[in-house]
Amino acid sequence: MRNFLLCFVALSAIVLSSCESVDNSDPKSTLELVSSSTMQVSSEGGVFAIRFSISSPVDGAKVAVSTNDPEMITSVESTSDGVVKVIVAPNPTEVERQATVTIHYQNDSVSVIFVQEPRDSVVVVANQLIGNYYGERLQPGLGHYWIIMSKDGIVDGELANGSEFFRLDLIAAVAEDEENIRIPDGRYTYDATNSFTEFTMPNLGNTDYTYVDDGGMAWAEPFVEATLEVEGTKFTLEAVTEKRSFYVTFDGDYTITANIISDQISTLEEDLEIDLKGCVGTLSNFGDYWGCGYTNWYIEFVHTKGLKYGTYLVLDFISESATSCVGTYHYSGFSGTDETKPNFAPGFYVPGMRVSDDGVHMMGSLVQINKDGKGIGQAPLYGGKFTISQNDDGSYHIVIDALDDAEPAHRITLDWSGNL
Repeated sequence: MRNFLLCFVALSAIVLSSCESVDNSDPKSTLELVSSSTMQVSSEGGVFAIRFSISSPVDGAKVAVSTNDPEMITSVESTSDGVVKVIVAPNPTEVERQATVTIHYQNDSVSVIFVQEPRDSVVVVANQLIGNYYGERLQPGLGHYWIIMSKDGIVDGELANGSEFFRLDLIAAVAEDEENIRIPDGRYTYDATNSFTEFTMPNLGNTDYTYVDDGGMAWAEPFVEATLEVEGTKFTLEAVTEKRSFYVTFDGDYTITANIISDQISTLEEDLEIDLKGCVGTLSNFGDYWGCGYTNWYIEFVHTKGLKYGTYLVLDFISESATSCVGTYHYSGFSGTDETKPNFAPGFYVPGMRVSDDGVHMMGSLVQINKDGKGIGQAPLYGGKFTISQNDDGSYHIVIDALDDAEPAHRITLDWSGNL
């Protein structure tokens, strides 16, 4: 009996063994993160890379990428094997935010959480407020004011190194007393469309947060939104740039200087879009021409037939760099120590000025239009800004958005690319 049972057990083992299945299929693909599953991002955002790996990839299968917040994650792209490029937008809020990016492959997926810091919020108690009043220059029946708020930023009429400023163009009622100019009470809002309506802050290139580094170089961050409350001598500014937000207060005496142009140079009767057809541009470096410690750059466009034909355009500007003219240049205004001279500082352009009583001879940034050997129009660049950048092929791109000195002012624009 014992031998029979042993034989039965042995036979059963053989039968069971012969029934086991053998899996000859390909191994299953596996998607794994190589990067961390959480990424910390500054408030300014930027470009980030997620790295992943796929074991036993399937021919023809593709990686897909998605996000649950397209406002924070503005772009997701699988750029190469094992890499996903992610672009995170600047955080416009004062609270932390997060979004998820998910990588999909076959029936598998992995996710990375991006945690972004809140936008910086800076509180400034200003103790200086100065400005200019330009009368009805921008809109008949309304006054144009330009003010600067700062904390210890202006010393003997000059900008102090390591200081910061808040510059605001304002449209309000005309000044009641030009000997004692007061900013009208009210709530002013930033107006990127330049409607030039009452209680707005137009976008003329001079409404921004500006800071001067320890080397004396000025940098500007334009506002993307802002409100200013004025009540008597009390000013409260809430403003936002792409990098940070500000809460600025001022309460005290201030001085606004009347700077009304009664003898204008511009002969324009409407806005001007500069036409450089037939013109050749020349870029010159005059070194420290003005004796201000910075480099004077000069771009001049002249028609191939000569100065009496087509357009004559001059851009006269100051840069800290002696090797590159690339940058954005704002209207300089005039020196606090000598109101007849421009404010020669880096990042500003020299406005067009008359140097002869008849207005024929001018200097600074200007445009003149000629036809059949006769001048038919001219204007100084007397407000706004222009930007110079360089294309990949070495050519230049110039964008002008400026104003003349007329009342009301005319807009002068240009969008040009070419060689200098």
